[in-house]
Amino acid sequence: MKTTSLLRLLAQRGAALLGCVLLAASCQKTTVEAADPTAGRATVLAWNQASTVAVTRMTNPTIGFFVLPHIEARAYAIVSLAMYDALNNIQQKNAPYALHGTLVPDASPDAAVCAAAHDALVAVLPTEQAYADSLYQAMLGKIAASDAKTKGVALGQAAAKAMLANRANDGSDNAQIPIIISPTPGSYQYTPPFDGPPFNGYYALDGWKNVKPFVLSAANQFRPVPPPALTSADYTTNFNEVKSIGGATSTVRTADQSAIALFWLDNSGLQWNRVARAMLTAQNADTYATVRLLALLQMSLADTYVAVGDAKSFYMHWRPITAIRQAAADGNPDTTPDAAWLPFAFPNPPDSDYPSGHATAGAAAAAVLKDFFGADAATFSITNNAGKTRSYTSFSQASDENALSRVYAGYHFRDSSTKGQLMGTQLGTYVVQKALP
Repeated sequence: MKTTSLLRLLAQRGAALLGCVLLAASCQKTTVEAADPTAGRATVLAWNQASTVAVTRMTNPTIGFFVLPHIEARAYAIVSLAMYDALNNIQQKNAPYALHGTLVPDASPDAAVCAAAHDALVAVLPTEQAYADSLYQAMLGKIAASDAKTKGVALGQAAAKAMLANRANDGSDNAQIPIIISPTPGSYQYTPPFDGPPFNGYYALDGWKNVKPFVLSAANQFRPVPPPALTSADYTTNFNEVKSIGGATSTVRTADQSAIALFWLDNSGLQWNRVARAMLTAQNADTYATVRLLALLQMSLADTYVAVGDAKSFYMHWRPITAIRQAAADGNPDTTPDAAWLPFAFPNPPDSDYPSGHATAGAAAAAVLKDFFGADAATFSITNNAGKTRSYTSFSQASDENALSRVYAGYHFRDSSTKGQLMGTQLGTYVVQKALP
């Protein structure tokens, strides 16, 4: 079954989503030469934003239609790498990823980026072709007709084609596979509402563990140690915490913790692209540094979901909702069942608990951003799909809040988030060290 046919899920977040944002400010006339270190930079950022807008446009909580984070992260990586390759075949500042050809030094960077991003975006999110076509024509129309423009378009098209060929048959189209449910305490069970009609047992993309990574040598490269045993003191602490603070009727969760839980419900790829754009805009990085950072960021996020998919499938650990409702069978005298318990941000995603994909992705992104900007300290604000804004003074602060949000939401045990952060830091650091030299 094709993954693209499985984007329909019940609302995982209750906030209303924003529609398309205007990119007019980024669509200024671009007739600069390749020698300009900022040539193409605004176009790169505009198409990065356009990619996130395209995903948001595909999301309709009213009918339960969402783009899964696995698919979203892969799409961003392909678009970003197409732009990266287009520019690095004008001036080779870093090693190309998929397009290894003769340099075209007189090609227009803006035209090359436009064509690469457009063709890649249409291929990975075909339902958004009209949106991508409209933006492409508007942005390309700002570039004066010239031989450089013609060469740029051809180069961008070649970069997108090479990138798409690189990802053809990567396993993403066949990632919805059956899973085996074990009745053993501690083992994952289908969670409401995915345990009943119309789903009758739905687990999202267990086969994503078999998708070809962008950078990792293997999906299990950074697989975490096992979660705590059900009878351990660590498990008891984790259990009692999420039961009290992550429940729908919790009386101990603070207003700010509730706000954090809801703020970070947007997919990780969407949120951390917002962080990257905010920082890149503030720092005014040059074009090649900008496109390389975005490519590294997207690859770390995409590979996170391959690695997390492997770990989730390997451990198949039950979600808090199952653990709390079935605590009488866990062999732990210090855990008390509650058959009516629900997570605060109902429903939780339809896959296993360990490790948290959200926490892993956030830590991977933070590792990439820390390396690029040379420090953890950073001042930025981001606004989510619900129109809520939060501000931060470091990448770690945002990563930590992102990870804890899943405990406050009732989705994960704390250990799932902390081990996910460790895994994400290792993964992000590896991507920085190995990719795009």
